[in-house]
Amino acid sequence: MTNKIVMILVTLLICSAAVAGEDKNISQTDPNSMFLLGPGAWITIEPYKGMHTTAYPIPMVVAVSAPFYFYIDTAGCRVFSDSNMTFDFIGKIRTDGYDADRSDDFDGMHDRHMSFDVGGDFGISNDWGDLHARILTDALSQHDGQEFRVTYAKPFKFEQSKIRPFAGLAMLSSNLADYYYGVRNNEARPDRPAYDPGASVNWFVGFEANHQLNDDWTLFTSITYYWLDDNIRNSPIVDRDYTMSILAGAMYKF
Repeated sequence: MTNKIVMILVTLLICSAAVAGEDKNISQTDPNSMFLLGPGAWITIEPYKGMHTTAYPIPMVVAVSAPFYFYIDTAGCRVFSDSNMTFDFIGKIRTDGYDADRSDDFDGMHDRHMSFDVGGDFGISNDWGDLHARILTDALSQHDGQEFRVTYAKPFKFEQSKIRPFAGLAMLSSNLADYYYGVRNNEARPDRPAYDPGASVNWFVGFEANHQLNDDWTLFTSITYYWLDDNIRNSPIVDRDYTMSILAGAMYKF
């Protein structure tokens, strides 16, 4: 867990510093140039046996210096944009994984590590909402897999607040699902047979919300609920049919 926290913190700070460094005079009003930073917490309700909840602090970072940006856990470069379509090259921290010593049920299992995925994101925005399709692949050779994700969102704006409910599906390749939810032959034991879930599809719903307290401070929260594919739920190391992540924090605009 300590290594996981350190990697998240270092990656967030390096990426945000690199983006912010593109423009030394970050404007508070120009959407193409901004920098927000503050404290946050990441809470995950996990599906693994004996590992149901994890929580750790993270820096909340939003940095934009067009065409580059960093948003919480995703770095990107916008390479195409018109009135309602965009295409970005992106890199995203994958926070999945576990330390096997956190649960007796995982005796004999090897740790599964977080990774950094890279790929592309295509978006369409209109009055009916936002539709995004993205494909990601492992850049650090941890899971050696891919993910294809489709998300529909409909933003709602109020005087000082914005809420963005969303729903979609995440298609995990066989390598990705096996790495995080499978049991290798050399990890099997009588009560934990070898298992390969194969390619899987997880559906999800959630929302993001922010509230501007004043000209400087903004509160942010995001909650995502995943229904796990039957292939994953049937894994001998899984005892939930869902997982959920919660992100909350406050950011100061520089």
